[in-house]
Amino acid sequence: MPRKSIVAGMAGVAALALSAGMAGCGASADSSGPVLKIGYFQGAVAGPEAVVAANPDLASHVKSTIQLRPIDSGVAGMAQLRAGAFPVVSGVGNPPFVGAFASGTDVEAVFVESIDESGLVVDDAIRSNADLKKVGVLVGSTLDFQLRGWLSSQKLTDRVQVASFASEAAEAAAWKSGKIDSVYISQAYLLDLKKHGGRVLTTATDVARLGYAAVNMLAVDKAYAKRNPAVVQQLVCQVAKAQTLVKGPQAAKYVTPASRFLGVKAADAIAATGDYPYVPQAEETGWLQGPDGTAASGKLAKNFQLTGQFLVTQGRAKSVPPIDLIAAHIDPSFWAKAQSGGCA
Repeated sequence: MPRKSIVAGMAGVAALALSAGMAGCGASADSSGPVLKIGYFQGAVAGPEAVVAANPDLASHVKSTIQLRPIDSGVAGMAQLRAGAFPVVSGVGNPPFVGAFASGTDVEAVFVESIDESGLVVDDAIRSNADLKKVGVLVGSTLDFQLRGWLSSQKLTDRVQVASFASEAAEAAAWKSGKIDSVYISQAYLLDLKKHGGRVLTTATDVARLGYAAVNMLAVDKAYAKRNPAVVQQLVCQVAKAQTLVKGPQAAKYVTPASRFLGVKAADAIAATGDYPYVPQAEETGWLQGPDGTAASGKLAKNFQLTGQFLVTQGRAKSVPPIDLIAAHIDPSFWAKAQSGGCA
């Protein structure tokens, strides 16, 4: 699930609908070569795929015409990838990704983009963990994975009811109307709920320290990557560059044109993207592979093992994928080549 959120908040619904309609018709960045369709999330934060697509000085280095296709969840994105709607999804979270390859989708993670910046928002009646009664979350998402991991670590699994929602907009509305006392929700909605009196009880960073990190990745169909390794390499290089540029002095220059894909005002996208925890390039290698140079010993593989356990408890997987299967769906080679001059 979402690296940022599906939408920027209730105030942005109309703008989002317009943006979704435009993107669904083929929002694109012209370049040479064939079309490369990418599934992506709209929302307050400018994802690197949107930054690349919106800025010709980045898009021109990917020898394909990039077309963005909006998705509303990682599960839907993985299903669409498997069905052939597009060969790449940006910002997909670990539960949808692990669930996809565990059920036979031949997909690989080639780049770790970010760690979700989310939080558990509560109302005035909740003063401590012990006061929690009913918490809403986007079903099957990285947020769901984190929430249930946190509840388990706090020994609250049997005491707190988890209310599953099909969208973050729905759970935010339920909290505002008093139907639930708390929501574990992504950054853009979190900011909106704080304006409505919400208080953050715990954050995604706190939960990640317990081992339950909500990881968002660039995922590629393995058959496509095998046929088009140069295009995937170019995309990884430009995605990495985009994530650096939106944190630097030229952030406004690069985020502003990307906002047309997001359904939010440029000023809101600039502010949200500036605060968003994209993985620093210095930490990227450690996610994709361990000290022995294999994917099996990297942080991402370990995260996928915990994710597999979550999927089993949810009834969405029969067993935790073995480490060799996990490693087979992580490809560090594109990032390794990028680090050794492959982006020149």
